[in-house]
Amino acid sequence: MLPPSISPFFEGFDGSLSSYQALARKLDPAMAELPEVRVALLASCTIEVAKSFLLVEGARRGLRFTIWSGPYGQIEQQVLDAGSELYAFKPDVVFILARLEDLVGSQVQGFITLDVAGRNDLRQTLAKLARQVAQSLRRHSAASLLWSAYVTPRLPGVEGASGLFGAESLAAFTSFLNGATAMEIESVSDARLFDLPAVFARCGSKRWHDERMSFLARMPFSGEGFAVLGTCLARAIRALRVPPRKCLVLDLDNTMWGGVLGEAGLGGIKLGDTFPGNAHQALQRAAQGLRNRGVLLAIASKNNREEALDALEQHPDMILRPADFSAMEIHWEDKVTSLRRIAKTLNIGTDALVFVDDNPVEREWVRKLMPEVAVIELPTSVAGYAVAIEDSEWFDAAVVTRDDALRVVMMSRQSERQALQESSGSLEEFLNALQMRAQAGEVNAETIERVVQLLAKTNQFNLTTRRHTRADLEQMIAAGAVAVWMRLEDKFGDNGLIGVVIGVPEAGEAGLWRVDSLLLSCRVIGRGIETALLGLLAKQVLARGGRVLMGEFVSSERNQQTKDLYARHGFESKDSAGQIWTKALEPLENFPIPAYLDLTYDD
Repeated sequence: MLPPSISPFFEGFDGSLSSYQALARKLDPAMAELPEVRVALLASCTIEVAKSFLLVEGARRGLRFTIWSGPYGQIEQQVLDAGSELYAFKPDVVFILARLEDLVGSQVQGFITLDVAGRNDLRQTLAKLARQVAQSLRRHSAASLLWSAYVTPRLPGVEGASGLFGAESLAAFTSFLNGATAMEIESVSDARLFDLPAVFARCGSKRWHDERMSFLARMPFSGEGFAVLGTCLARAIRALRVPPRKCLVLDLDNTMWGGVLGEAGLGGIKLGDTFPGNAHQALQRAAQGLRNRGVLLAIASKNNREEALDALEQHPDMILRPADFSAMEIHWEDKVTSLRRIAKTLNIGTDALVFVDDNPVEREWVRKLMPEVAVIELPTSVAGYAVAIEDSEWFDAAVVTRDDALRVVMMSRQSERQALQESSGSLEEFLNALQMRAQAGEVNAETIERVVQLLAKTNQFNLTTRRHTRADLEQMIAAGAVAVWMRLEDKFGDNGLIGVVIGVPEAGEAGLWRVDSLLLSCRVIGRGIETALLGLLAKQVLARGGRVLMGEFVSSERNQQTKDLYARHGFESKDSAGQIWTKALEPLENFPIPAYLDLTYDD
């Protein structure tokens, strides 16, 4: 994950406060080539020192954080005032850390005296405060919001330190408050709760707090606490800005199970309730969890295929079975060849792969010949394999949608579609035989998360590769843009929400509308769905007074297959580079919906 241009700066870095500060100063001029993310920090306490930690951890993840920190205790003042420094900074992400002891210190100090009604009122007041702040931020900014969950205050005398607590304790109250706050926050677009209690747990109470600095400077966290906070916050911001990888590729021998199958045989490999077999099971469970979130699983193993499949199918302690894998390369060829075949089989880029192999020689071989593939560095002990996958961050996702959970099932039907295409006499025959049924409509609250996800992740069939956030898209729609989604089913099953087209009226050009984005999931490329999307957009734009549709093609390394799309649909080129194309909207028959597509549009 560490960019090659940044890697030399981390040599000798020891993770201390002074090393973070020194490295932050060195990195500043070296990060110009990294994508910028503007991060605003607001807190009820002093967190200015977090900037150095956050900048370094951002660079470690290939991001250039430009950071502004507001005065402590000025959360509401900065967010409510449209002319504040916060909005002048124009952040991409706003992180808000509000501590209970700072917000409602007197009530927390006397918590034991509050009755049930008083505690409920306090919980509702604090949860609504978070929602009101989030709503105000959204009125003035498209920035993503991370509101920090509350950590149970450490207040001597309020509750004992025995580690025991009941349903009416401050710890229980804080837990319920976080649940209520999450519900309120998530009612606002692109706003989420940041799991500060998990950060606290990683560091530990005694190492997290700095009582002296809390009294001296209202800065309650230690250097170690800020380092852990910077690491976890940088990871969360990366998940907001960088789409997750699509496929986890696993080795078999000494990775998914212990031992070498060809030597030990089915009964001799280590897999079960005792170590190291239980550690290999933990890795399989981690992979299974990713699969449930929509990550594709694949195998790249140097092994006898028949023996390996027999082990996967018959071993009683195997967690993952052959049906869990979308591609399997089990043979004696090299791993680079296997990875390339897996990407081709799944119709994804090799830069969507994450490779896990216990053999450091294999890992280095892949790194050298396929630098775009993410290679997870495994620890020497298998006990750490599952955690290494989780800590790699390659599969971090800000949101997991229903379509994500169904992706693996959708992909399993691709081989059946491929077989139908190969047996068809022509493309027209194949498309008719698929019996495609499409549902489309304008983007709303139910579809926007999946639409934003497609905007972030789609590379191959994407005319402009613009990565709009949810807040961006909502603002565009409020300003008059038309955003249309499409779901697709065929005789083999549901493909999910697979297409998006966005049209925006050009300022100062009456009747001229621009196609801001047009993209399709790789699962449905070659079915003419783009023609249907253009037809749907044309109809909506014409109804809004549009007369001319202007298409854009913004070239990227991955989208070259779309460069002739507008030419194929009768648009006229307006520049020598083939980037701008136009076509009159009337007659509307010039934007036909393919006859083989049974289309329903939700008004």
